[in-house]
Amino acid sequence: MAQNKKLIKNLLIVLVALAVVGFLAYSLIEYRRSGIAQDGVITCANGQCFWSAHIHVDIPIQICGEKYVLPKFKGSLADHHTHGDENIIHWHDKIAFDAEKKQFLGPTPFALNLIFKTLELSITDERLLGKKDGDLCSGLASTWKVFVNGAFFADWRSYEWKDRDIVLFVFDARTAGEVEKELRQNPIKFPPLGEG
Repeated sequence: MAQNKKLIKNLLIVLVALAVVGFLAYSLIEYRRSGIAQDGVITCANGQCFWSAHIHVDIPIQICGEKYVLPKFKGSLADHHTHGDENIIHWHDKIAFDAEKKQFLGPTPFALNLIFKTLELSITDERLLGKKDGDLCSGLASTWKVFVNGAFFADWRSYEWKDRDIVLFVFDARTAGEVEKELRQNPIKFPPLGEG
């Protein structure tokens, strides 16, 4: 009799655990299917609307062939910030939004140059992370090149990133065409998120 009670108790624990796992899996599938992660959520109250989301951008950086790692756990949670994931920028907050016109009311925080300023990294009109076009890598004049999801993007400072964009910064002597060709042959995949 005691053995049957123990068996029933263990079976109930397994069933509850399976129900919880099933519910979490279903919730994750519905969350992804809804588009909320990419499109955000618009909420309105008392005549004011806000767009809110939790979005990420991967920013791999190569300087003279070396990987540059952004500081971890840097920045305010209400602005661009990093967690423990390497070179992943997070943003989760809200922005004033015009629901009728379907547009933000004012500038958004998604221009790429704002990430470097918010994280207090070295950026000026001429230099990024201490390097400017014409500086040398292995004795060769080098330039900054920026690629958004594998495509060269000349006006990167004003590019407004979107969830799960991959924005590669490269400072070396290669041409943009050479780097683009390498990216087509070996594309960068968005890394799995861990500590974010």
